[in-house]
Amino acid sequence: MSPVNHIKRLPCLRAGDRIGVAAPASPFDRERFGAGVKTLEEMGFEVVCPKGIYSRHEYLAGTDVHRLAIIHSLFADKTIKAIWCARGGYGSMRLLPHLDVKLIRENPKVFIGCSDITAVLNFLHARCSMVSFHGPMIISLSRADERSIDSLKSALTEKQLITILADTPVTYVSGYSTGPVSGGNLSTLSHLLGTPYFPDFSGSIVFIEDVGEKPYRIDRMLTQLILSGCFNHAAGICLGSFHNCGEKEKIHQVLMERLSSLSIPVLAGFPAGHDMPSLVVPIGLVARLDTAAGSLSYLESAML
Repeated sequence: MSPVNHIKRLPCLRAGDRIGVAAPASPFDRERFGAGVKTLEEMGFEVVCPKGIYSRHEYLAGTDVHRLAIIHSLFADKTIKAIWCARGGYGSMRLLPHLDVKLIRENPKVFIGCSDITAVLNFLHARCSMVSFHGPMIISLSRADERSIDSLKSALTEKQLITILADTPVTYVSGYSTGPVSGGNLSTLSHLLGTPYFPDFSGSIVFIEDVGEKPYRIDRMLTQLILSGCFNHAAGICLGSFHNCGEKEKIHQVLMERLSSLSIPVLAGFPAGHDMPSLVVPIGLVARLDTAAGSLSYLESAML
């Protein structure tokens, strides 16, 4: 899935803007969801919960047709300025063949999510010319710290050049590189491999994070990606949090063994992913990865 040129950026969100809720993947806890909605309202937004958002179909937030209809209705609604995903889990990739590219391209919106939503984020970048935003989902906002909330506010409401600094930078391969940022959740990316929807990492800085995966599973997924050749023409790799994946030393050992042989800059320690703080990572915009500075610095603004 190769990225397209002329990425669409949207006007900054403002107080009072309407944010629509989508649930492309799994059902979610109503109490945590309600607390997350309250956080968005405290940020100054009006939250729109479509009819049927609480639906359940086995392990999904409704049937494929239902989940897809909500997404399409939110893109078609001219009053909705942003679409915020409720939860990850599983189910987003089932929708990819059915997403209406023409509708989305004609009605671009700010689109936010992470985890399983990685599949949609990269689809919107590659197929619909949109900047998408890897950031906390609604059920995570209830536990978001001040730094994460500030990151969301500044990324979505200000025209600025975002710079993300690694909290605990660990360099596996030193250097610097420039390219559009792609990627997201490692598990989701590995399951997209071999499909028409796997992101083309050529010339890109690849962001990777995960949650709840044992070190050997992270090893296996990274090995799968490496053996596929998907990193052969990438510009660099930046690694976010690997929350609840075991001892940090073991995770670093796996990452070092798997990624240190690559001939591109690889830097770990970015505060983005499933843990808090979880800073916003725009997908589709050009950035510079610098291992000496421990930074991922965007060279263009996400918002207009």
